[in-house]
Amino acid sequence: MSAAAWLRARALWLFLAGLAAGALLLLWGLAAPRLALGGLLAGLLFWLGLALGAYALLAVHALTGGRWLAPLFPVLAPATATLPVFALLALPLLLDPAAVWPWVADPGLARHPDVARWYLNLPGFVARSVVALAGWSLLGLLLVGSGGRRPAIGAPALLFHGVAVTILGLDWMLSLDPEFRSTAFAMWLGLQQVLAALGWCALLGTEPEGGRGKAGDLAQLLIAAALGAAYLGFAQYLVAWYGNLPDKATWYLQREALPWILLEAASLALSAVLPVLALLSGAARRSPRRLAWVGGAVLAGVLLHMLWLVGPPFGPLAIPAGLLGTAAVGGIWLGLAGGPFAARLRREVPHGA
Repeated sequence: MSAAAWLRARALWLFLAGLAAGALLLLWGLAAPRLALGGLLAGLLFWLGLALGAYALLAVHALTGGRWLAPLFPVLAPATATLPVFALLALPLLLDPAAVWPWVADPGLARHPDVARWYLNLPGFVARSVVALAGWSLLGLLLVGSGGRRPAIGAPALLFHGVAVTILGLDWMLSLDPEFRSTAFAMWLGLQQVLAALGWCALLGTEPEGGRGKAGDLAQLLIAAALGAAYLGFAQYLVAWYGNLPDKATWYLQREALPWILLEAASLALSAVLPVLALLSGAARRSPRRLAWVGGAVLAGVLLHMLWLVGPPFGPLAIPAGLLGTAAVGGIWLGLAGGPFAARLRREVPHGA
């Protein structure tokens, strides 16, 4: 049984497991609300990132066309169609936003008063998040319905994505430490999301019947995304190291302490080094079985990197909280993406569309 078939057969159980993990996270939240909300944020960002990576790939295909999407569509379409679900899953974060983002309780943490006054405030944060999630949801449904090459949909979808992913990175992630800034962060985040979506496609085995060899296209996309994400991540670090600015140095030094440095080392090994080395040979790139193992490793690496990014402000216990949040959000998301959404969207774009 393929991974995709296994997922469809157990969609209901995965959904119930997600609800059970969510109940455990809720109980944790009664004792330590800050940790529980931080764990939920990490899990939400991981699975939302995967869905947004699928959205980006569908938007690129809608703009440019090509045969490469055909074997990937049955995996990317359900992931993109579930984007409206994340708006509901994010609502618990608003129960106590000051426990997650420090600038909510103390606007003075923003470097300039005008930043807090005009941008980094709770009403603006909520409004921007609603616009971003609503726009992604609407455009995602249009991308799923369009199927083939539709530049009139792909172009605005990509333009909106560029702006919205910048807002997501700044508001939800970088503002956990309002002193830190990075102009390349949104570009890196978008590429990391594409890497996660490609890893998801590899894990579920997207080579279609009668299309032997198409797995090689996915392998090459996976290698390119892994190298691009690693390069942008290193470029951000290099600029911060070379500039030796206290605010940026503090952000990285916090993440170089234990246990965070171990998470990042494992993340780099799984999501950057392994995909390139494991898929060097042509035979390996054409092997769906090899791709599935690499895809699973890439997803694990992306998750560890998300914990490395989000966890330090919450302390070491953010790691188990983040894993529990990932299980809660992931179980609900997998139950929907592998169940009713997949059943409704189980088709492929014709080759050459």
